[in-house]
Amino acid sequence: MKQSRKRLFISRKSTEKERENIIKLAVENGCDTLVFSLNDKIFKNNKSKYVKLIKHYSLNIEAGSYDFSLLLPRLLFFIDRNLFRMTQGKRKMAHHFCPTNPKTIAIISANAQKLFSRTMGKVTLPRIFHLLQDEGYENTWCSCPACRAFRPAEQYLIAVNTAADELAKLDPDARLGCNAEPEAISPRDNVFYSGIK
Repeated sequence: MKQSRKRLFISRKSTEKERENIIKLAVENGCDTLVFSLNDKIFKNNKSKYVKLIKHYSLNIEAGSYDFSLLLPRLLFFIDRNLFRMTQGKRKMAHHFCPTNPKTIAIISANAQKLFSRTMGKVTLPRIFHLLQDEGYENTWCSCPACRAFRPAEQYLIAVNTAADELAKLDPDARLGCNAEPEAISPRDNVFYSGIK
């Protein structure tokens, strides 16, 4: 499914004043869609000036970004290291996780359902979400014995498909953008390649 929206991803670290300026610049440059992180303050009933600007310019709102760590909180590393990716025989907390571990998949499913539910009412119809790999770490995935059978892009698609299944339960018409092209593992019907690197 091709998306015709022209998007601008908004950093969750940006201040309210910065956002006002960013929104004005986005409109001047022909952007019609702003994409906020799944845990951005805008999804918590924000009544700030930049929210009024979004309404004034009739901009679309989408949710998601480089948010994989929200699906598997890093603090879980201290409880169960096997949830996380293995590199050179050691489990690592940073960047991605072990997508073949059934416990990891269960946690991703539960957290995706919570995150999508919390943002669902604020995302413009048709609803579009994004789950992008950690920026700069696209090839940093798990090398445990079970994961070695899958290339990094395939491991990523395992996780994206897990989240996409939860999104489909909440809204069958919603779509989930990813930044890896299909390989041996096919994306779900509600997943599209966003082309974002």
